[in-house]
Amino acid sequence: MNFLTSLGSKGQESEGGKEKDPIETRIMNTNPVLEAFGNSRTARNDNSSRFGKYIKLYFDKSDGLCLGAKIQNYLLEKSRVVFQLPHERNFHIFY
Repeated sequence: MNFLTSLGSKGQESEGGKEKDPIETRIMNTNPVLEAFGNSRTARNDNSSRFGKYIKLYFDKSDGLCLGAKIQNYLLEKSRVVFQLPHERNFHIFY
């Protein structure tokens, strides 16, 4: 994903004379937030992903620039919010 977004950001400039983060940086920076809401400690893994995510990247057909992304989560283990097994924890966001 990093490769695709960096290819799709070549030649992008700031809007209105203000500096802004490149689109690939903004897309990649969503990952830690999503992991805080969807990862937790299990008996075997301190940072276990308890969900899946599907990321759809949008590109401009005319010049190939990356326009943005849509992120959809699925299979989130919602039962972990109210009950955890011994030696396991809730989602990271709660700590």
